[in-house]
Amino acid sequence: MATLGIDAFVDHATLYPREKVPMSRSAKDISFATFNLYNLQLPGVSWYKNIYSQKQYDQKVQWSASMLQRLDADVIAFQELWSKRCLEDVFQAAGMAQDYTLYFIGESWRNMAVAMAVRKPWAARETQFHKAFPADVRLTKAKSEDGEDDELNVNIDRFSRTVLQLSIQHENDNRLPAIQVFAAHLKSKQPTIVQAQSEALKPHTLAIGAAISTIRRTAEAAALRVLLTKQMKHTDDPVVVLGDLNDGPLSNTLSIISQQPPFRMYQASRVGRQNDVGLYTVSLMKQMRAARDVVFSHEFNGIQEVIDHVLVSEQFYDHSKQRIWSFKDLSVWNDHVMDDVKYTSDHGVVCAYFLYDPNP
Repeated sequence: MATLGIDAFVDHATLYPREKVPMSRSAKDISFATFNLYNLQLPGVSWYKNIYSQKQYDQKVQWSASMLQRLDADVIAFQELWSKRCLEDVFQAAGMAQDYTLYFIGESWRNMAVAMAVRKPWAARETQFHKAFPADVRLTKAKSEDGEDDELNVNIDRFSRTVLQLSIQHENDNRLPAIQVFAAHLKSKQPTIVQAQSEALKPHTLAIGAAISTIRRTAEAAALRVLLTKQMKHTDDPVVVLGDLNDGPLSNTLSIISQQPPFRMYQASRVGRQNDVGLYTVSLMKQMRAARDVVFSHEFNGIQEVIDHVLVSEQFYDHSKQRIWSFKDLSVWNDHVMDDVKYTSDHGVVCAYFLYDPNP
């Protein structure tokens, strides 16, 4: 483990001073965060043909630990984790190991995976793992009679990274409903590596690879939406989706997952009173309160956008008659995204805060 304490680390890392964040005013308040760890792997163990030295690993653990302290979130979804021990080391370094329970997709796994941390007195009553798509997801279409559309058959039947679902409950107040939390990491925009079948195709492998990645991410979004609808339809279950969804809040990917519930834009409107299966994108909720759009969690080829998301059901939407919690604020730590520092993350860290405020 690292020999350098968190305080010493943060003092030297002047780009990342400790910050005050919204603190819970009630034990019933809750906050949700998503944190891409950017290939957090043990020292001396390969990841994509790379290997961290002990020093590099210690730096990465310490930076991640300092970020945890600033987040101060109740539920955190992690992506790009290669080993259980890595996340355990981060919580130990942050001095927060006794406050949280960690949940993984298994004792060990190949490649990177998602994980979750839940702060006491919240705890998971049930854990589910979704690798295969639901059985009723069939991405097929017959050829149209007018010849306008060809037959379509997409042979994708599993998530590239297992989706982790927790049913969390407040241990000190069983009157609060269980919250269904999904942690996801969908296929990235990076082009899939493809082998050209002919010389003519060689100049176009990037375009074809990007199309394949988009198709896979879209298929994963549809499968996640099916899981969500099964959980939400005709129920009052609070539902939250956390993770690196690798697309912006107005993208087709997010539209599929959220089902685009309408936002109330003026007080007299009746919009938002009820939405059984829709999910509200918290970054959009934040923008509606801001004078300008300053939120981003990722930068690629000079384009800044939010691809790390907190999506919430109507139980967290201010104008819903089913409201249990109201939206307080969204914080995004993203200064490090623009800096070429190897031990940080290439994603901003996003945290949404909600106050216990049931609709009378």
